[in-house]
Amino acid sequence: MGQKFSGLMTSSGGLTILRESMGKKGDVMHARLMAGIMVWGMGLLPVGGYGAEPAVTAETIRKDARETLEATRQYTAQQKEAFQQAAREELEVIQRQILQLQSKVGQASASARAELQQSINDLEVKKDATRKTLEELKSATDAQWDGVKSGIHRAIDELKQLSREALSRIP
Repeated sequence: MGQKFSGLMTSSGGLTILRESMGKKGDVMHARLMAGIMVWGMGLLPVGGYGAEPAVTAETIRKDARETLEATRQYTAQQKEAFQQAAREELEVIQRQILQLQSKVGQASASARAELQQSINDLEVKKDATRKTLEELKSATDAQWDGVKSGIHRAIDELKQLSREALSRIP
């Protein structure tokens, strides 16, 4: 380096900073510091243990896919269980309403009694069918789950409506 430069220069060895007064010890250290800061700033120098990402292989892709699939299965199982629990609780509420209706049948007039008893019978049949469908949900595949879930939602909504109607007929 016989010539004195000022500024930056790129070479096949990397980034080099040259200064006019390369002979002075302070200037050389300053040049090295500046070069290090610039290399670090451009992301060429790993900091804090961050280096190049490991190579992606078919095995890592398969492993990631298996982990993702397992996480999805666990999530779906949790969602199924939460839905089943909520549906069981809804059916318990409806069962309590049926018991309430049954306790009031004797107080109703003869014409209202027959109508109320028919409503109770309809509620019992629909509730039992919904409970059976809920049990089928346990063995439903992930693909079937949405359809079964929708069917249970509709059935519970119908049960609630029937129950409200029957309770409104009680004097």
